[in-house]
Amino acid sequence: MADDRNIDPFAVIILVASIVGIILLMATAFAGFYSGMYNYYSCIFGCEYYTGGDLAAQWIVVILLIVQIVVALNDLLPNRFISIDKLELIGMILAGATLLFAFIGLGIFGITYGFIGDREWWAETGFYGVAIAGVINIILFLLKFKNK
Repeated sequence: MADDRNIDPFAVIILVASIVGIILLMATAFAGFYSGMYNYYSCIFGCEYYTGGDLAAQWIVVILLIVQIVVALNDLLPNRFISIDKLELIGMILAGATLLFAFIGLGIFGITYGFIGDREWWAETGFYGVAIAGVINIILFLLKFKNK
């Protein structure tokens, strides 16, 4: 017999946005700066020009996105493994913290490398990936919270 369970489209989009955000953060640079003739980057793996603060913020963002994936999977699986009232509110707070830590990491990077000499600094794909995932997840968790 067919299962008539409805799949929550918000949870699916939250899941996809969180996974894409993690992939972009892990696979691309978070921020960069120009000095002399070369560009230098901060990223989680393989970049030399990170600071302790922006690297910590990037790892915190990864953890926050993983927890949002768990919250989304809780809504998608037939047997929920988290039975907390107002889990959508907790998810919204996690998504807001994701956005906050992305900006904190970028700010620390900019303060460290942006005010020395003639350096220009900017956000890279990793920052934009987690910032967009954070905004999308805030909106979707808010809609889920209002619809309950």
